[in-house]
Amino acid sequence: MNEILLQVGKKILFFDGAFGTALQSRGLPPGEPPELWNITHPEAVRSIHEEYLTAGADIVSANTFGANRYKWNGRECTVEEVVNRAVALAQEAVKRSGRSAAVALDVGSTGKLLEPMGDLAFEDAVQAFGELVRAGVSAGVDCILIETMSDLYETKAAILAAKENSSLPVFASLTFDGEGRLLTGGSLEAAAAVLEGLRVDGMGLN
Repeated sequence: MNEILLQVGKKILFFDGAFGTALQSRGLPPGEPPELWNITHPEAVRSIHEEYLTAGADIVSANTFGANRYKWNGRECTVEEVVNRAVALAQEAVKRSGRSAAVALDVGSTGKLLEPMGDLAFEDAVQAFGELVRAGVSAGVDCILIETMSDLYETKAAILAAKENSSLPVFASLTFDGEGRLLTGGSLEAAAAVLEGLRVDGMGLN
């Protein structure tokens, strides 16, 4: 069984924190994709991982939040290339720390609304997330973190992609407004029921 799953429910496991804002404090300009810094400023990315590990994180998230074909299309490297570099930097940070921390593939929204509210077909979303997951698995991540999602339907697409393209633990985190509603209107209770039905290994909100 995966080492992370052996610990779930037996001890408190800490993920790291925000990454984009940490990069902004190091000079990431507005509008520039944080994932690009895996290529252009690897030392800055690695140092953030190291700081979270020093603070006690058990799982660090690779800098891949927006590394999907819809946000990454037209860049100078492929989704697979940027994911490989991101995961390698996180793994290097773990090795330097001397700790047994895990590395998660960080999966964020495509930036598009799914049909019928938007123009992205569900299957196209599954394929885009699947491409990201396969790249993460190939790079050697230990688990998958689907996070800061505001559309339950898109979250379902990401979870299905994760499960269809890997056997890794899957964690999902949604973001709600002050009334306990997702951007697309779903409630906390409905979200919990759907995530439980999809058999994620952990769920939360942020």
